[in-house]
Amino acid sequence: MVYFPNVELELYDYTDSLTEFNSYYEPLKEYSLKETVPCNFQPMSPNDSLKEFGEILTDTYKAIIDSNVEVNPRMLVKIKGEPDTYEITGTPMVNTHFNPTKHTKLILKKQRKPTKVNTND
Repeated sequence: MVYFPNVELELYDYTDSLTEFNSYYEPLKEYSLKETVPCNFQPMSPNDSLKEFGEILTDTYKAIIDSNVEVNPRMLVKIKGEPDTYEITGTPMVNTHFNPTKHTKLILKKQRKPTKVNTND
């Protein structure tokens, strides 16, 4: 359970394409929609950025999702209905300090050029 969810995140998992190949006949990398989850999405404050990275970074965000959702650092994240994509920075952290409300904290970095994702529509 996530308190104060303000957006829905689409989680995209990494797979190799079975139909498209690059010029070296290697499978192209593609991202497929795994699931959509409610999320508390907020920009990282300069203090949080300094504490986490030792410098102030722009276009960095925090996302709090339910701890039952499986995420890994290779996934891409997208806010439902928006074109921008975000990559997970570091390892997703499961916080258990409030026992009934376990949650996973993701640190997301907005990509300069959005990655093409397969929406399975």
